[in-house]
Amino acid sequence: MKNKLQKIAVSVFFIIFAANILFIRASFIPRTQNLFNIGKLLFSAYLVPFELLSVILVASIIGVMFIAGEVK
Repeated sequence: MKNKLQKIAVSVFFIIFAANILFIRASFIPRTQNLFNIGKLLFSAYLVPFELLSVILVASIIGVMFIAGEVK
């Protein structure tokens, strides 16, 4: 039973993956053209989300270490 469900899940995954590649054509035009402008935006307009994300990532790393058991 489990093996049959795995085959179905893998088949559905590849069908969705192929559909995304073949039928979804997104045109990505970056707002900034170089690394300096990306850094400038990251530390001005997006400073608060950047810092919140870093706090969430550090908290998740500490949580994983706590759940895993011993911290060496």
